[in-house]
Amino acid sequence: MQALLQFISSHPAGGTLSKIEWRTDEFLGVAAKNYRPHSVLCRQGDDDDRIFIIKSGWGILYRDLHNGERQIVDTPLKGDIVGFRSVDGPRFASLASITELSVYEVSRKELVEAVLSDGILGNKIACSLARLNAIFAEHLMNAGRRNAITRTAHFLLELEERLSAIGLAAHGRYECPLTQHELADVLGMTTVHVNRTLGELRKAGLVSFRAGHVHVMSRLKLVKTAGFDKEYLR
Repeated sequence: MQALLQFISSHPAGGTLSKIEWRTDEFLGVAAKNYRPHSVLCRQGDDDDRIFIIKSGWGILYRDLHNGERQIVDTPLKGDIVGFRSVDGPRFASLASITELSVYEVSRKELVEAVLSDGILGNKIACSLARLNAIFAEHLMNAGRRNAITRTAHFLLELEERLSAIGLAAHGRYECPLTQHELADVLGMTTVHVNRTLGELRKAGLVSFRAGHVHVMSRLKLVKTAGFDKEYLR
């Protein structure tokens, strides 16, 4: 319990569990587990109660479709909670690593007991999950209502904000290991369409995404193009 309180002590309410001074390599007495790139940590339909807290690296949370395609619903980053549920049952999505990924794996029972025993922790978890729901809602808006330019711009700005919060983006620049195929699965587009859209954004002097590096060249114009309001990430 003390390790858990240290884990969240410096984190502002309303965000993920990301701004942490790592005084210990344990969470609820569990050591971080490391996965190689392109490892599957859990699969859609699995019936287990593990909850994952991302310590470092990039992951993808996705749902498989009957036609063999998939939809990436989120890209969990440092401090994000994955798989928190109030009841037992099959998982709704799969979690995989796209870089080396370090995670804490704890049982739902352990985390629920910790939450119930400490009101501050419960508030932190509730705020983190509310933020995750807001991210899901924006991703639904991307896939359902925003055009290709707008949804791509919106997602790249979202990544910049999330990475800035954990010290991995600065001055409009950040590293992004997502391939164009993975980006297509996030945005609900074809790889060809993603390539074309990124080219249009680059030619317009708004943002460049090349070789895993993103450079927001004109943030004000990109925000206007995307209709981006970062309040949902608070």
